[in-house]
Amino acid sequence: MLSARDEPAAPRRREATDLYATVLEVVKRYHGAARITRVSYGAGMPVDRLRSLVDRLVGLGLMKVEDLDGRPAYDITSRGQEFLTTYWKMRAFIEVLEANPEDRISRRRS
Repeated sequence: MLSARDEPAAPRRREATDLYATVLEVVKRYHGAARITRVSYGAGMPVDRLRSLVDRLVGLGLMKVEDLDGRPAYDITSRGQEFLTTYWKMRAFIEVLEANPEDRISRRRS
C-alpha cells in the first residue's frame, strides 16, 4: 500500500497566466492562421471554455482576430509576444524559488 508521501503528486492546476501563455504559444505556432479548433487541441481545452479566454486575450491586445477564408483566424500581437517573454522569465524565477533548497546546496558543493 502506498503512503501519502509515495503517491504521485496530482497535476498542478493551471493558473490563468499559464492558460494565457499556453494559448498564445499555440497561436504563435500557426503564424496568423490559428483557428479556434486548432488552438483548442493545442492548448488542451474545450472550445467553449477557450472562446471566453480568447475573447479576453483579444480584448487585452495580446491577440488579434482576422477573417481568413470567411472564418476567424487568430494571431499573436507584439504585446502578446512581450507577455510571453515576461511570462517565461518569471516561470524561470519561480522554479528556482520553489526548488528544494537541499538540491541547491548539494549542487554548490559539487
